[in-house]
Amino acid sequence: METLGINIGLLLVQSIIPVVLIGFPIVSLMDLRKRNLSGTILAIWALIICAIPLLGSLAYWIIKPTIESKV
Repeated sequence: METLGINIGLLLVQSIIPVVLIGFPIVSLMDLRKRNLSGTILAIWALIICAIPLLGSLAYWIIKPTIESKV
C-alpha cells in the first residue's frame, strides 16, 4: 500500500474516528431503549444523544439515568 501512497497506520486511525462518532451514540441509544424510564426522561435523553452525539453519549454513560422512586 505504500507504493500507492497510502499509510496503513494513518488509515487505521482515520477509520477508527468515524466508527467511534457513529457507533458510540448508537450503542447509547440501544442501551437507553432497554432502560425502564418515563417517557419524558427517555425523550430528553434521546434528543441529547442525537443532538450532540459524542458529548451526549458520554454524559449518558457517566450519569447512567435510573428510575427515581416516587414518594
